[in-house]
Amino acid sequence: KGVEKLQVKIKRVRVLQLLCSVSVLVVANAALSGSMEAPEWQRTLRDELVQLGKEAQELTGSFCPRIENPSALEFLRDFVLPNRPCIITGAMEEWPARRQWSNEYLTGRLGEKKVSVNVTPDGRGDAIVDDKFFVLPEERLMTFAQFLAELYREGNDDVLYLSHQNDNLRSQIGEALLNDVPPSIPFVDDALGHGPDAVNLWMGDSRSVTTLHKDHYENLYAVIRGEKIFTLYPPTSLPFLYPHPYGIRRYRKEGGAWRICELGEQEGEEVKSWISVNPNAPDYDRHPLFEFASKTQVRVRPGEMLYLPSMWFHQVEQSDDTVAVNYWYDMVYGDRYAYHKFIESMVRQAHIK
Repeated sequence: KGVEKLQVKIKRVRVLQLLCSVSVLVVANAALSGSMEAPEWQRTLRDELVQLGKEAQELTGSFCPRIENPSALEFLRDFVLPNRPCIITGAMEEWPARRQWSNEYLTGRLGEKKVSVNVTPDGRGDAIVDDKFFVLPEERLMTFAQFLAELYREGNDDVLYLSHQNDNLRSQIGEALLNDVPPSIPFVDDALGHGPDAVNLWMGDSRSVTTLHKDHYENLYAVIRGEKIFTLYPPTSLPFLYPHPYGIRRYRKEGGAWRICELGEQEGEEVKSWISVNPNAPDYDRHPLFEFASKTQVRVRPGEMLYLPSMWFHQVEQSDDTVAVNYWYDMVYGDRYAYHKFIESMVRQAHIK
């Protein structure tokens, strides 16, 4: 009965998506035909998007239940297909990392191994600064022992975060720790039909914050030590989150002072679309629609694993002395992705910024 109800809800969402898409296209056609002035059709389009967001959020929900070690079928049916998050317990009991990963153990295994560390003046890497730029962290290459010494050095104003998202557990750290955690999550492999694209190690203190964004991955985030706090918004909240394009810069510390610098020629794209709103301190005068966004906040404790579905917006904070491993599985680029890109385009056309 529960599965049938869920299937009905999914069908209702798809019908709603179709109807709202048609209404949005009608508005766009009116604008193109000249029967509506620009401010008028933009207001109408915005109203359609707001209604879509409200109703879709109501249908899909934003709750995040705790479940005990699901089977591949349960995980696929109840969470992946409906694109719903959950916290998984009981799936990490046999991981040696749960018992072994003290700082002493990690130093013994990794002490002289080179790792890439993200460093910022305030802990907010990949973040909007002064509402002008999307600023990347400074990247420093150091030994793991140096990283730990700097992380715990009293009076160090620089915020260090081992968070380089380049499959660092396999590409940089390798065999030194791979026997302590599984190379993939078996029930997830079976549910999705493939293994992870990347496995990353995360380590930092409570000053580090990953600002609100989304990823095109099915994310399994496993906490070894400490606690992670995720603030979640479903993809249907997009019209309320004010995505905006920003020029990209990078933090650099030169002569003891932090600067925001332009990117070098080899550093890639020049503009990044990012969420304008800070969910911890929203400015409702500038972002009045944010009050409609459907927020869920969850705490992931040691031995627990968050399933964060693809395209869900999330901000991540943590307690001091937190260590985690995450597994990124590539998402299916189907109709849900195409629909989301369409809504992104309509949000830009409606000048929701």
